[in-house]
Amino acid sequence: MAKSLKNLTSILILLFLAPIIIATVQTPLFTTQPEQVEEKKTEEIPVVYAAQLEKNPVVQEVVTEPKKAFVYFTHSQEAYQPILAAKGEKIAIYHPISNITTFQDQINAQFAFHQLEATFLENYNKKEMDDYNSIRPLVQQAIGQNEYDVILDIHRDSARANVTTLKNGEESYARFIFVIGGEHPNFRWNEQMAQNLSNQLNKLVPGISRGILLKEGKGVDGVYNQDLAKNLLNVELGGIDNTEQEINRSIAILAKALSNMLNEQLPS
Repeated sequence: MAKSLKNLTSILILLFLAPIIIATVQTPLFTTQPEQVEEKKTEEIPVVYAAQLEKNPVVQEVVTEPKKAFVYFTHSQEAYQPILAAKGEKIAIYHPISNITTFQDQINAQFAFHQLEATFLENYNKKEMDDYNSIRPLVQQAIGQNEYDVILDIHRDSARANVTTLKNGEESYARFIFVIGGEHPNFRWNEQMAQNLSNQLNKLVPGISRGILLKEGKGVDGVYNQDLAKNLLNVELGGIDNTEQEINRSIAILAKALSNMLNEQLPS
């Protein structure tokens, strides 16, 4: 009798504990925290100008009529020493071939990328016509035949690297300066346009433009043929120590700044 009662008690205890045992088996003793999926933040993609491209940029589809730029080089033999050194040439600041005019293709490509149509002064004797007086009639004739939104006379400054080179992040750039002749009646127009472009450049890369150098008085030209047009600018692109890469980067920034400036001038 006692044995039967013991067995009955065991059965009752087992029936009582069964649900608890089953729940324990199905439920882990330690609750595992749900795996948290880290929400990936959208990475800020920096603006990549064509300055960072090794090859000429692919021209975008033209949405509006491109602005027109006329470009020439009064002192066409101005050269950059690092470029001559890389080519095994004698180190000099002037060269008949490896000079500032070799950047014409880069200027054309970068301008086109930003919907600027560039026309260059060509088919003339660069060796003989290398000063403001001799090149003046050619420029006058060219800009008299067509209307341009901006006219650029591009030079290489004689200053050294500590003045003409800007380090910005991981890149270095050839700096700009605008030379304005103060000895003609309308020079304020040229000065204002130069200031606008300088501001646009510095918005893109702070410090890339050194601003405006107003020249007048004894010992200087004082006009620089800027009396021919209110939108004619004398642009110094880097100096004798700037590298090809630095100049190419700055040309791309120049193209972007010009595009911004000229399109801002459109009536709303």
